[in-house]
Amino acid sequence: MQKVRVYWNLHRKVWSVQDVKSGRVCDHLQHISLTDAKFVVRKGGQKRVREEGKKNVHAFAVGYVDDKYNVDNIRPRPISDIDWQRVTYNPYKHDYFMLGEDAVSKDWIGTIHMESMHHEHGVASRVYI
Repeated sequence: MQKVRVYWNLHRKVWSVQDVKSGRVCDHLQHISLTDAKFVVRKGGQKRVREEGKKNVHAFAVGYVDDKYNVDNIRPRPISDIDWQRVTYNPYKHDYFMLGEDAVSKDWIGTIHMESMHHEHGVASRVYI
């Protein structure tokens, strides 16, 4: 399995997949799942967002592409024995990824599902653990 960094691409409205070793973007996907994954927020980038009011890539998920969920870029289907919970991140309001009103622990490692949702106002990102 390939270790990657995944972030929401504001311009393309898809998930950008970046190889951790090379730093190169290797794919753009509508949906992706990672295993042995964690969330990362780079404080310097977060500080710039808050000071300048302009978003930059400073928050992402890092993990291994899980091929059992990512067949032909088909939307992953949750496994019946797992309750998926939505995770959010707002750099203007929160210091880290949030699960409801609580921050996801910086030590948390698990499976992360990322998808794009089409609606009448465009495309939005959704993240679940």
